[in-house]
Amino acid sequence: MLSCRAGGLSHSIVAFENGYLFVTNTEPEKRKLKFADFDGMIAEARSLCENGYTSNGNWNLGQAAFHVSEWARFPLDGFPSPALPGAEPLVAPEVKRKIFSEGFEGGMATDPGTVAEPDAVSDSDGVDQLEKVANRILAFDGESFPSPFFGKLDREAMVTLVLRHAEHHLGYLEPN
Repeated sequence: MLSCRAGGLSHSIVAFENGYLFVTNTEPEKRKLKFADFDGMIAEARSLCENGYTSNGNWNLGQAAFHVSEWARFPLDGFPSPALPGAEPLVAPEVKRKIFSEGFEGGMATDPGTVAEPDAVSDSDGVDQLEKVANRILAFDGESFPSPFFGKLDREAMVTLVLRHAEHHLGYLEPN
């Protein structure tokens, strides 16, 4: 385990053998967002990009948008650590229901490949990437790859999951 301080928060970082990164920290202030659709999500991200923001968390807008867009594309393109055939999803059904209805909490496991360095993705490039994958999901009419966490997702479930994920990460960005 590695411990560090950044942004006034204490973090404990644990790398699991399966390649996922788990970060625990004291939860910073977060806005409560609730997006009805991708249009609202992209409008919020573009507003933050155009009008500026203060990050209350660990990531800037480019990093947050990149991260959400990477996870959004996995059901379409395949997951970095795919679900094993016949394996149960890692997230229990009651936790899945809570995430889909109430959203994500901080400190969940993530793939380090979905976390960009602070200057690797500009805010506008991250938002553009998020909008492109949102449009891909809306146009998607095939069979998705099963999530190792949530199992098989239809398009409606993919949209809901992306919206809850974006609410979580964009919630740490306070508009100017």
